[in-house]
Amino acid sequence: MDAIENKKPSPDQRRAAILSIAYREFMREGYSATSMSQIAALVGGSKATLYNYFPSKKDLFFAIAEREGARIFGQIVYPRDNGEPFEVTLVDLARNFLATLLSDETIAAFRLVAAESVRFPEVGRAAHDLAVVREAERLATYFRKAMERGALRHGNPRAAADLFFDLTTGMPHTQRLWNVVDGFSAKAIEAEARRVARDFLAVYGNDALSRLARQQADD
Repeated sequence: MDAIENKKPSPDQRRAAILSIAYREFMREGYSATSMSQIAALVGGSKATLYNYFPSKKDLFFAIAEREGARIFGQIVYPRDNGEPFEVTLVDLARNFLATLLSDETIAAFRLVAAESVRFPEVGRAAHDLAVVREAERLATYFRKAMERGALRHGNPRAAADLFFDLTTGMPHTQRLWNVVDGFSAKAIEAEARRVARDFLAVYGNDALSRLARQQADD
């Protein structure tokens, strides 16, 4: 047997394995129905060892929320300023957001948090703060630069980020959450991305872009 296979996992590798196993169990059984004893048995080793890494189930879930939030939103590629018109790159950004937010893995994570946050509000707050708020801050930075370039009217970048989130988590996202539809075609996502970009620019675009967006909405 290769010597590498016999090597004892490092603390970081052990922690990553715990997170992966716990996430799988939370997704399958739900937060409240999953116990630390159950996770310890699946990981292998004592429950005391598990508590050395995570003092409580809540701490474990918070770590999962942080990791999964970073992984999910880390898939979103922000367009670079390469000279293309801002309205074109904004459609690209909206498309990237929608493709991520409407994916099976993201919808499953949203459903888990929604199901458990009624009984455990701290679970919902943690997922929101560790995923959505962090991404909103990154989005606000992107819009702040667009405001400085004159592509967007000057305003509150964080308010602009919140509006963009609201637009990308509109009806298609609700339909996926409630299992009204199994998914959306690339053509449907493209049409929704253009609608999101249009509606956003109607509010935050510079004079020319805002006027054009409003005209398109009336057509």
